[in-house]
Amino acid sequence: MNWYLTEKRALPWRSEPTPYRIWISEVMLQQTQAATVSPYYVRFLGRFPNLETLAKASEQEVLALWSGLGYYSRARNLHKAAREILGSNGGVFPSDFETIIALPGIGRYTAGAICSLAFNQPQPIVDGNIRRVITRFNGITIHIPESYFWKQMQAWIPEGKASVFNQAMMELGALVCLPLQPHCMECPIRNNCRAFKMNLQNRLPRPRSRGPTRNLEMVVLVLHKKNKLLLVNKLPDFIPGRWGFPSQVIPSRSSAEENACGLSRKICCGLVPLSKCAKLSHAIGNRRIVAHVFAGEASGQIRPAMEELCWIQRSRTGEMLTSSLFLKALSKTEC
Repeated sequence: MNWYLTEKRALPWRSEPTPYRIWISEVMLQQTQAATVSPYYVRFLGRFPNLETLAKASEQEVLALWSGLGYYSRARNLHKAAREILGSNGGVFPSDFETIIALPGIGRYTAGAICSLAFNQPQPIVDGNIRRVITRFNGITIHIPESYFWKQMQAWIPEGKASVFNQAMMELGALVCLPLQPHCMECPIRNNCRAFKMNLQNRLPRPRSRGPTRNLEMVVLVLHKKNKLLLVNKLPDFIPGRWGFPSQVIPSRSSAEENACGLSRKICCGLVPLSKCAKLSHAIGNRRIVAHVFAGEASGQIRPAMEELCWIQRSRTGEMLTSSLFLKALSKTEC
């Protein structure tokens, strides 16, 4: 804890650790590094400085400010939880663990982080950094149940100092006890670290097998008419936001050109001459996407079944499009 108080990074959410600010930061930090989160956090808090402003915003606006962070269900759950707190608790963030963990998108780690960092309650937290510190410090050479780490953190929390201790453990893993080539000589607890004593710090934790990467291809249509662009709100389920360009996943053993023409026929009554503008690489979560971008002028009528669509000026795309994939696709067209 003494090491943390002198060596900690100046992160924006640490300057005013209110429950709301801790909540936003911890959700953003899920599966995302602090250096990446910081500018998003500052922009997000600039627009939504408190729970009430977040709750009263539209989902589209929340997702737009989240764009680029990925895992967009996190933003949707933030919005849902803010509205729930505003409606049921008058906008006052709850302080008890059970109420917090019952909110949308909040699990054991985030609830423990809010309780300990904002309210200094003796709730343990376990993330990848903490898990690595415990594994090395205790010299664990086998895969053990997740419950072990939670019990160890609970046992270690000093009375009345949960906030500082939990942050110190996370910071130690982030700055010193690195996954590769840890800075052991800078570590304040190395003299009691079993991995360091046994010279196993570069071999622990033992690697676990990762889930498979999903590779897919899709088509994106940028259709224009009289200087306006067509947006629809029926999108592939992994694409964030309410509005986007007509798009679909390409089935195996099928060509991008065939799918683009087929999709345009579903939308437009007349033939839409399409030109291929780009082939983009994009990642959303564990999906690795190759997107084939086609552009064309929708000179005919839109089919009556296509009710959930809108035509917008190109200048409004930043307001309406949440997915960075669609913004990249638009940048490759001249319409």
